[in-house]
Amino acid sequence: MSLALGRLSYGPSAWQRVDLYEPQRPPEQVTPVVLVHGGFWRHERTAQDLEPLACALVEQGHRVAAVEYRPSWDGGAWPAAADDCRAALRALGRRDAVWHRATLVGHSAGAHLLLAALAGTARHATVVLLAPVTDLAEAARAEVGGTAVDDFLAGHLAAGGTHEQATPEPRPADVAALVVVEAEQDQAVPQKLTEHQIAGWGARGLPVTSVTVPGARHMHLVNPLRPACRDTVLPLLAGPTATEEERG
Repeated sequence: MSLALGRLSYGPSAWQRVDLYEPQRPPEQVTPVVLVHGGFWRHERTAQDLEPLACALVEQGHRVAAVEYRPSWDGGAWPAAADDCRAALRALGRRDAVWHRATLVGHSAGAHLLLAALAGTARHATVVLLAPVTDLAEAARAEVGGTAVDDFLAGHLAAGGTHEQATPEPRPADVAALVVVEAEQDQAVPQKLTEHQIAGWGARGLPVTSVTVPGARHMHLVNPLRPACRDTVLPLLAGPTATEEERG
């Protein structure tokens, strides 16, 4: 399928952009997908790392937007990166109303920013979280990413803020469907953290389901050359959780 590339700026920083990947003739019935990358808020990964996944989704007929945001070392410390993601979603909606019904996908720390951007919006979004790191109190206690959480929250904590205040608390009105995909051999996100987060979302009344991919590692979930992505993530994004009929 032929590919059209684009870029949408949503702020003055070069980081504040959305990379667009679209079929030349997007099928109207195929749900768009918004991707938010991880990298522990310090850009060990960037939006460009999701290009293979974006291109694989375009091959399925999806319009894809990969959100870039400021890293913690260049203006993106909490809550700025979450504000960036919120601004990016708004900018996409202003560009084309079709993005209001997009499936929203967050990988690793990108899941945290995505949920923070969604909280309080009443968007009723379909959300897919891949190896998510969202409960920052638990993640800090487990030293997920080493000192990444406290580095990201340094100014917030110094001002008397807490990890709990920086942990997003979406409501059922914000999230119509929440699917969590866990890599069984994840070397970056411990299973205990994933289970804790899933329990918390369930307690908040979110319609959460989970999938564990046997033998998969952290980055396998966003690499379409890996079976974890090719055989689980891509079909999931093309399947019932990503359709208007399921959401309606």
